[in-house]
Amino acid sequence: QVGGGAFAACLGAGLADTSPTTRLHAVQTEGCAPLARAWTRAGAGGSRHVADLGGKWGDLMTVWDDPRSIADGILDDETYDWLGVFAAMMASGGAPVVAAEADVLRAHSLARAAGFDVSPTGSAGLAGLLAIRQAVDDRERVAVVMSGVGR
Repeated sequence: QVGGGAFAACLGAGLADTSPTTRLHAVQTEGCAPLARAWTRAGAGGSRHVADLGGKWGDLMTVWDDPRSIADGILDDETYDWLGVFAAMMASGGAPVVAAEADVLRAHSLARAAGFDVSPTGSAGLAGLLAIRQAVDDRERVAVVMSGVGR
């Protein structure tokens, strides 16, 4: 899950060192997705280099008006460490995922039922997996971070 981006940037950097074939998909909610919007604006799925994007901060990473989600721990109106998250996603072949609020609610329910004591923020990564489930092969291995403590 991505709010300010530091957690995802660090996770992505760690994965690059230990598991270079693992794709990082950064998850935000439809009610607050400045990272995904910046990714689209940058056309970052192509051959751009992260170093080229920093000088375009004001054009790409802009404040999200009226952030909303039950996953309130990731409602940063700007993804401050977006360049690090972009670097990890670009290097790994990942991309941002925007989860619908219904996926956030379902993920939280599934996580709690499975015994994870997480808040909706802590299970937002699972919401991202639900959002892209059709694109994930049944034999593919995935890892979802469950973070924080429920409330």
